[in-house]
Amino acid sequence: MTTVGRIKEPLEELEFALHRVLIHVLLICDLLFASRIYQAIGIFLQPLILGSCAAIIIFYCAYTAIRGHILIPLMALGYVALVMNQLAVFADKLWLPVNTNAFFQYIWVMSFVPFAGICLAGGRTYLLKCVIGYGTGYCCFYALASMMQMVGVLPGKILAGLVSDLDFRGARIFLYSGLAALTYFYWLVQIRTRVTWVSLSFFLICTLASLLSLSRVYLLVLFCLSVVFIFSPRPALLRFSAASVLAVGTAFVLSGMVIPSFNPFDLFAGDVSGAYRALEYEVMRDRIFADPLWGFGMSPTAEASKPFLGSYLIFPGDVGSVGVWFEFGFIGLILYLVILWRCSTPQRSLSMKYGWPLFLTGTMLTAYGWMAPLAIAPGGATMTGLIFGVGLTAHVSQRKPKDRSQTYSGALRRTT
Repeated sequence: MTTVGRIKEPLEELEFALHRVLIHVLLICDLLFASRIYQAIGIFLQPLILGSCAAIIIFYCAYTAIRGHILIPLMALGYVALVMNQLAVFADKLWLPVNTNAFFQYIWVMSFVPFAGICLAGGRTYLLKCVIGYGTGYCCFYALASMMQMVGVLPGKILAGLVSDLDFRGARIFLYSGLAALTYFYWLVQIRTRVTWVSLSFFLICTLASLLSLSRVYLLVLFCLSVVFIFSPRPALLRFSAASVLAVGTAFVLSGMVIPSFNPFDLFAGDVSGAYRALEYEVMRDRIFADPLWGFGMSPTAEASKPFLGSYLIFPGDVGSVGVWFEFGFIGLILYLVILWRCSTPQRSLSMKYGWPLFLTGTMLTAYGWMAPLAIAPGGATMTGLIFGVGLTAHVSQRKPKDRSQTYSGALRRTT
């Protein structure tokens, strides 16, 4: 080894150690925020979490630009411009100053920047291992906490920030759906490859965690994708199915924009959730008609827009594509649909161990996107960022070619 090589190697190790630290900080902050666990600890953590993630994203914008991948920070800059414009649209409608701090709650979409930077440094496999590790731990925590909450063991004061609003299904702990789906699909792929007590146990725990969320559409999408994967694991079929659901569902939701006398959610008004969504749809549709290009803009909180929208709290995420149009404007709606299409792209640069779970999670976000914008909400935006970050750096050689990550056929040869 040359003198230059001996000097370069420890510097590379030091650089990768920094990336490893930033990976864990980012993933822990994301888990605490998206799962609402931080609310059980203390609301004071919110600015610390969002500020830390913003600093990491800024660092990796510079890092990717230095590495010659200028498109990555440019994409992030375009997203910042869109969000800030929509915050200004909202402020202008209410004659208020622009609340720039509100931008930080939309920052998770930009997680593709640090993920891409870590992949550029050769840490893709390490990143994916960390995500699965945190996801598995979270599903175990969620399943245990949900069962303890149902039997009344955990103090309600501690879980006040974790429990969703009461409806006919009762109180439920809020599920970080994106991470739970990725972890579920990971262990599903493992037991389809080779059943062990470990893989089967974690698969059942992840399944239980999703079931305890009582989210009907989410569970239906998860079930359908699982069935197709088990009996006919063809990426083209799965992507076509997800895209078809997105197209039909989006056309259905947007049909009320073409036919003002028709409210799609009136068909689900038989329960409390469907009736409230129908009300939200009416309010948001009126505001979109008033400004089709920019919509209503982004409100810092649901309470902030209440004086302008009426006596009810309006949540754009409840009505799918119309909610995106309402918040992000027509340009944002188009970009949202492009993001959903890209999410369902197969991750051919990855082995089956990680490629299939990431692809199945992307198809879930696509199929679910007509009903709820999970792909750009805190409950799924980081998984979208992971899909984009890995996809944008698919051509980059990784740090350890001898890594345990193997192709499916290679894994089968070793077990025979």
